[in-house]
Amino acid sequence: MNEEHAPDVSSAGPPVETQAETVPVVNAIIATAASAALKRGTGEDVGLGVIAALRRLRATAQEEAGLAVVAAIDTVIRSRLLAENLTRLRASGAPPAAIVIPTPGRGANAAAAIFESAADSCLAVNAHAPDNGPLELAVYALTGQLVQQFGGTPAWPALKDELDRPLGGHIPVPTSVLPIEGAPVH
Repeated sequence: MNEEHAPDVSSAGPPVETQAETVPVVNAIIATAASAALKRGTGEDVGLGVIAALRRLRATAQEEAGLAVVAAIDTVIRSRLLAENLTRLRASGAPPAAIVIPTPGRGANAAAAIFESAADSCLAVNAHAPDNGPLELAVYALTGQLVQQFGGTPAWPALKDELDRPLGGHIPVPTSVLPIEGAPVH
């Protein structure tokens, strides 16, 4: 390479992603996770996986930045739920009923693992951004995915209880939905 044509990068620092560059990445991560999770479970299982992703984002934000960021994440979630409810109210003329958070099915743990991995990927994108735009977008998009998979909005207190559950472990799946004894569970 001819050195007189090489750009001087000694003082440029690392490249900074703009929000326009991260939007398609975050959207692709979430869309891919939804597609993969739907192959392994029902829409309700996928919705529970989305809750697991939101839980992961909130827990990481609390650990890294404190309760103020968690409150901001909760505000994004509540605002999206409110907007969805107002849209449904305008369309139907009747206030929408809150969706009960469903009982986990066979695919709930797979969906949770897939969406927790997606949340980790969104956190990695956010780590390279100049602000928390990718994190905010991920929370907004995941909340939209939650509404889509559940077919409506859950009541905020019930969703908040789910989001406040500790990380780790698996979603408790009732034995009535597990396969017959001796059958593989993958």
